[in-house]
Amino acid sequence: MVGRSYGYSRCSTSAQDWDIQLDGLIKAGVDDRDIYREKASGMKRDRTELRRVLDLLRPGDRLYVYALDRLGRSQLHLLQIVEEIEKKGAKLVSLRENIDTASATGRFFVGVLSSLAAMERELIIERTKAGVALARQRQVRFGRPPKLTSSLIRQVMLAHDDPATTVPETCRVLGISKSSYYAALRAGQREAIAVAEAA
Repeated sequence: MVGRSYGYSRCSTSAQDWDIQLDGLIKAGVDDRDIYREKASGMKRDRTELRRVLDLLRPGDRLYVYALDRLGRSQLHLLQIVEEIEKKGAKLVSLRENIDTASATGRFFVGVLSSLAAMERELIIERTKAGVALARQRQVRFGRPPKLTSSLIRQVMLAHDDPATTVPETCRVLGISKSSYYAALRAGQREAIAVAEAA
């Protein structure tokens, strides 16, 4: 079944990079009117234009991207997108990597991606367990605390200063909500400013 060709282009900052993507998609035969453009970080999962083009896909359709990292930055997220495209009976084509999931090579790629995503999933689980174990060693109280304590504020500030630690991970390990996390962060920042002004 021959369907429709769609394109998805995502750019964070560089307008030049965007021009390269669009030029490649148009040369591949995608009508400019069927290219969905998005200015957002690849780490952001909830993207309006990506969701819009995925919802349009029907059996026989193809979704073209200039490169796989335009869809997602992690193997797990990329696999979820590819699986959604396949379930709709559509195919994914990535121009830079020369991948077409309608081909044998493309199907092999999906298999490898599944293995990598499974590994990534295991690493996330192991990292979370290690974080919980470390929190227990430090006698961090699990469960939502009744109020902001100095211990909680200190834990949140330490986690916030670590670029490898995400807000959801910190909330999960400390057993708090996002609102409690940001309340503790604000309290810690106020304390830091007060100390700096008193110095």
